Amino acid sequence: MKFKLGDYVRKTKGSAWEGRVVGTYSTRLTPEGYCVESFAHFGSVQIYPGSALELLASASALELMSQ
Repeated sequence: MKFKLGDYVRKTKGSAWEGRVVGTYSTRLTPEGYCVESFAHFGSVQIYPGSALELLASASALELMSQ
């Protein structure tokens, strides 16, 4: 998988969406998809294929920074 739970990602094209990976999904059309909880809109989640997202910060790096 391209991203891990807790990674911070953003959508690379079209409408803006940044947030934390909170889940994954898979379909025949989207074999690697992610559920992303928004930074800006509390509780809002969108689903995107992995190809539509880029990493802003890994969950492990964020954990180290918070210590």
